[in-house]
Amino acid sequence: MARTDEDLHLQQRIDRNVLATWVCIGAVIILTTATAWFLGQFWEFGFPAAVIGFLFATFSSATAYFYGDRLVLGLLWAEPASREEHRELINVIEEMAIASGLPVPKIYVISSPASNALATGRDPHNASIAVTSGLLEILNRNELQAVVAHEMSHIRQRDTLYAVVVATLVGAIVIMTDIFWRTARTGEFRGSRDDSDSKGEIVILVIGILLAVLAPILAKIIQMAMSRRREYLADLGGADLTRNPSALADALEKIAADPDRLDIANRGVQHMFVLNPVNPLSEGEGWFGHLLNTHPPIAERLRILRALAHEPARRSHGRQQG
Repeated sequence: MARTDEDLHLQQRIDRNVLATWVCIGAVIILTTATAWFLGQFWEFGFPAAVIGFLFATFSSATAYFYGDRLVLGLLWAEPASREEHRELINVIEEMAIASGLPVPKIYVISSPASNALATGRDPHNASIAVTSGLLEILNRNELQAVVAHEMSHIRQRDTLYAVVVATLVGAIVIMTDIFWRTARTGEFRGSRDDSDSKGEIVILVIGILLAVLAPILAKIIQMAMSRRREYLADLGGADLTRNPSALADALEKIAADPDRLDIANRGVQHMFVLNPVNPLSEGEGWFGHLLNTHPPIAERLRILRALAHEPARRSHGRQQG
């Protein structure tokens, strides 16, 4: 059977996400190793520090790839859904799995009055969808179906692989640089050999400090920028699965208006939710604030979905005019 243009575009997005994941892993291993080597100059064991940094980054990468989803779900205290208590949720997810042609993911519920949802897992055969108990209370069936379709689109496009790997590796970078700053504040690094310090050592010291400052910032910017683009695509993919973009727009409006916040969601995993779980209306101030946003502006997402909902009507009206 010949592949359609839509199938080819989907496969291209999947390939890009997988490639981006491996590029991210490679870049983080290199960045962590280089940063460890430079920071190791403070204690005069640069090469051993580089080896430690390499092993730390490699271990973090393997953990992120194979166990990142479990870490995320554990962090959020997610519990497996039961058919007795969450029959509608399970039915909706099974329906969307059939519509998307994917295996049924593992289904979890986060006990929280806040309304939100996320998907995680390295591939469709190792995927999970988690929703909050608050989400189940405020959405009707069509809206819940739309949110689930959004998350299934993330799974289908392998966004979940990239998201969970980036979340874990950003955390690893932050931990490493935090160790450096804690040591620096206690004065435990080299500082008693001013007479023998060469200009080269001073340069290394400066580079090490710059890496310690910039590495977590750059990692966060990459994390947020990639997340924003993927949210737009997941909105469109979810609307395509349900053929009901208005339902997703209505769901997003309800989630954004919900006064409850998912406080247990730390900054490392905020980009994985359908809306920022701490500040869903945040759009940042200025170009730098925009860079650090976890999600695209809610107003723009709603505008696109509402316009998409009216497209069939416009096409039908055009045919009648013709």
